[in-house]
Amino acid sequence: MARLAALVAVLLLALAGPASAHEADAHTPPDRVGDLSSALIPSTTLPPGVEFRVLQNGEALWLRNSTRTDVVVLDPDGAQRYQIGSDGAAVNAAIPTEATPSGDISEDPEKPTGDAAVAPRWQRLSADPVVQWHDHYAHWGDATLPSQVLADPDSEHLIRAWQVDLVSDGRTYQVRGELRWLPGPSPAPWILVTVSLAIATSLLGLVRRSQRPLAAATAVLVLAGATHGIATILGRQAENQWTIVAHEYLPVILAWLVGAAAVALLAANRSTGRWFAALAAVGLGALAFLQDLPVWWSSTSIVALPVELDRALVSITAGVAVGLLVTVLRTPNITRSDAVTATQGDRPAQADGVLPQGR
Repeated sequence: MARLAALVAVLLLALAGPASAHEADAHTPPDRVGDLSSALIPSTTLPPGVEFRVLQNGEALWLRNSTRTDVVVLDPDGAQRYQIGSDGAAVNAAIPTEATPSGDISEDPEKPTGDAAVAPRWQRLSADPVVQWHDHYAHWGDATLPSQVLADPDSEHLIRAWQVDLVSDGRTYQVRGELRWLPGPSPAPWILVTVSLAIATSLLGLVRRSQRPLAAATAVLVLAGATHGIATILGRQAENQWTIVAHEYLPVILAWLVGAAAVALLAANRSTGRWFAALAAVGLGALAFLQDLPVWWSSTSIVALPVELDRALVSITAGVAVGLLVTVLRTPNITRSDAVTATQGDRPAQADGVLPQGR
């Protein structure tokens, strides 16, 4: 038990990094980031062969130009900021660098002036005809929620409309989007699902003849946690996914591997599998409770999955983790010999080893 406690403490400390890495930064509204959504409006018209995306609810804008005609992205004051074409992407080095995200605008934005007349001096960024940038108008830039949201947080609000101008082949195109407040749902149904799963999983401790039910529950835990984690990594399109894995998800991957080992050991009726399952339950359960629960009451989720499915995965992970931990701590070990003995005890009794003779 002491070794298990030590392993649990180490895993929780390792997981503290990934959990804190997702906390709101200085320019993001705390705890309600999932209710602010920035997206293109359906009437947006783009040049043929040009693709435009809004990443992570407005954290970044992304443009790809697959044509041979250059596309120029303009700043709000009309200055040429980026040039994307068959030679790749370039930035105008003749105008000041954009402010960092911590300088984002919030209420009553004002357009900058003075750079539109400056002749561009293009500096190459990449050979790939793709550019990604942070737009202060497409993203909310204050730790305090918008005034209309504070007055009525339970209603949908248009925070502001935003626009990015593109120039292609002498024609100007307006890419239009909206930053909205979308109130999230009640978490009550998902709390009920989580509690039900925790109770159902804890009842597996009543199965004394085999550890395979625990193996199945652990497999569900690992599958749900891994699916949610991978979808979260893929959904953070404004960031480098390999950097996310290296800096935040190595302890999480370790928890997945511990859970996979628990499944194999439990399927073989090895008693050590129970402690591996407990360790995986603590790691993945802590991650779900400390980091992922806001998806229950947020309107959006930055994952590469439908938000309802993501809520279900978080509920499964949290509920099964609690149930597994209760089962392991409250029931004795089931060894391979115990399972064999229990199985043999169910065989039909035979008197002195002599089979009955037919007449």
